[in-house]
Amino acid sequence: MSKLAIDTARSIKTPLGWTERRIILEHVTGSNLPQLLMKKTTLTPEQNQLFKTLVKKCESRIPIALVLGTTPFLDFNLKVSPWVFLPRPETEQLVESIFEKTCESPKIIMELGTGTGAISIALARKFQLAKIFAIDLSPLALRLAKKNALSLGVANRIHFIKANLFSFPQATALNSKVDLLISNPPYIPTNRLAKLPPQVRLFDPPLALDGGHDGFRILEKILDSLPYFLSEKGIAAFEIDPVLEKPLTEYQKTSKMLFETKLDSYKNLRFLFVRMQT
Repeated sequence: MSKLAIDTARSIKTPLGWTERRIILEHVTGSNLPQLLMKKTTLTPEQNQLFKTLVKKCESRIPIALVLGTTPFLDFNLKVSPWVFLPRPETEQLVESIFEKTCESPKIIMELGTGTGAISIALARKFQLAKIFAIDLSPLALRLAKKNALSLGVANRIHFIKANLFSFPQATALNSKVDLLISNPPYIPTNRLAKLPPQVRLFDPPLALDGGHDGFRILEKILDSLPYFLSEKGIAAFEIDPVLEKPLTEYQKTSKMLFETKLDSYKNLRFLFVRMQT
């Protein structure tokens, strides 16, 4: 009698945890765990071989999202590729926080460093009347983001632009008109890049990681430009890191903007929200 698919995943000899095994199993079978249990699914020989192959790839420290070529984000799936920054659960929390904080639907949204397009796509699905500018310096990232937006039916409302932060022609027309500016900027201090886990160091682009000597260099540039771009009631939202606490505290001492920080589910400093004083 053939072994049930779930038993195959449990019994295979691998250092991978159950979460990784389950994700691979669901990918191979096209069914979620409750469906596998209900149907008492068994793997075909082809599925069994594919399952083992994917497990081996994950054992070599390739991120599971890259092994599978896709990753979930909120209520949809994204295509992913090497050298395009992979969205993490913290970024989902950032988007969910924006949904909670935004009383009125923003008309103009700008995302700096769109990567896979995860954030802009999520915002386009939520705020269906918004005009969204998704900026990235990487042509590879922009191509992938456009594919994701197209497959999810929101490409017509997102303007993907190759630029370094605000250095694009349309930016001057957005003076005091951006209702929501959102970014997961690079915030790893340069001297810490070599110490990152191999799953990050070897597959995420340095451009999306390196925040300069103190990790604050890119975020500081963005904050300096906020008074020009944010609308009167606009809000800027950022994913940050505890390493930025000191330089951010110093920055606030001379800024006229209003700052609010929020901890992630692990009680680490992770999110920053900025508004103009009215």
